[in-house]
Amino acid sequence: MATPTRAELPAVVREVTDAHVALLDAGFPGLLEGLHLHGSIGFDGEFWGRSDIDFVAVVQRRPTEAEVDGLRRVHTELERRRPEPAYDGFYVVADDLRGSPDVVPDVPGVLHGWFDVGHHADVVHITWRELRDHGITLHGRELRDLQVWSDDAALREATRHNLRTYWRAQLEAMEHHPREASLPQAAEWGALGAPRLVHLLVTGAPTSKSGAGRWALTAYPAHREILEEALRVRERPDDPTTYAGEPARRRSDLIAFMTQVVADGLALPEPPGPEVS
Repeated sequence: MATPTRAELPAVVREVTDAHVALLDAGFPGLLEGLHLHGSIGFDGEFWGRSDIDFVAVVQRRPTEAEVDGLRRVHTELERRRPEPAYDGFYVVADDLRGSPDVVPDVPGVLHGWFDVGHHADVVHITWRELRDHGITLHGRELRDLQVWSDDAALREATRHNLRTYWRAQLEAMEHHPREASLPQAAEWGALGAPRLVHLLVTGAPTSKSGAGRWALTAYPAHREILEEALRVRERPDDPTTYAGEPARRRSDLIAFMTQVVADGLALPEPPGPEVS
């Protein structure tokens, strides 16, 4: 899958990121070294409607307490200008990307409008891999020149851990919150998000949300209807749904599919380790 250039990105992405760079340069001259995007948009420029824009900002040094307050104001202003799509990401130094995300300290970042300093959800192995192989540089040095770290075994274990913890917990929550689990947005989130992880475990390569859905249409033909619904919600939300008047069936189909996907991912054998002579 080709990684798009800046010129190939949707106008809204260029608008938000240009404003981000301008506000940082005006408020903190010299602090920003690079701005990069990761996530689905790095795969053939996949961006649908209100898809999140996921950024990683590389800064010259750890921001001071006063600078953190200023960064909070920057993101308040960005959200005021354009509340959607969500603009999520975090601030690290270049050395953080050259090593494992497991050892990155608490850093400033924003998620769905909430800015804080802590361990952010995207400071994880898959983000480092997406940056390395499909990241988009909008400002500063190219990612290849930053020597972004990634390790196949660590990525696989982190992916399994995500299935064991986050996705199992989400399945349990869906059983207790049937109304939310019946919404079209839940189908998009679950039926594309869960197989995205299993695709990585099976193929060794990350993919976009839509890419995971299309892969799953072949890998899980018995669940075609909920997969087509998820792709419809993501890519063609104005098209009619086959679940009209049947939200409970959509929830049931979604839970059944996600349950199988999570179980399949955790059942996959570990790849053989290096031979010992």
